[in-house]
Amino acid sequence: MTKEDVCFLYVGKLIPKKRIFDLLRALEEACLGRENIRALVVGAGELMEYAQQFASERRLPVTFTGFLNQTEILKAYTAADCLVLPSDFGETWGLVVNEAMACGLPAIVSERVGCGPDLVDDGVTGYIFPFGHVEGLAQKLIAMAEDSENRIHMGENALRRIQDYSVEKAVEGTLQAATYVTDKDS
Repeated sequence: MTKEDVCFLYVGKLIPKKRIFDLLRALEEACLGRENIRALVVGAGELMEYAQQFASERRLPVTFTGFLNQTEILKAYTAADCLVLPSDFGETWGLVVNEAMACGLPAIVSERVGCGPDLVDDGVTGYIFPFGHVEGLAQKLIAMAEDSENRIHMGENALRRIQDYSVEKAVEGTLQAATYVTDKDS
């Protein structure tokens, strides 16, 4: 990998609802005529062997790490330039988006990822693409790869956005809600 290469990170189980093949197909399209796009796939699951075979047959620039525990996963976020989460409605939130943004990474998520409306401001902290639209995802990968200044700026915005999502903020919100309810009943 060179300094000019752009690494897209996928973190999650390799199971149908996570849609790893949407990313791999989009990567194949995005790489046409471009040599600076790479993918890092972190996770394991029932589709691992098929995904590796797909990537190998098409000679896609993908590295599969398998499962990484919490002490190792930070290395993947550090190596990457952008997170991609193409999941379906089974992705009720997508905690990996929080983790990536806490590391200063923008995120590309499908419109069905639960955290999308709260965390991904399209064009500001990343991109949202129509679920299952491989060509749309490929266009977002290309946009991220071709404009490093904007990608870096989105990562900075993502880090600022995620600062409102912390244990401290959750406790503060819970206490405010409890106070509101108890004061209302008085």
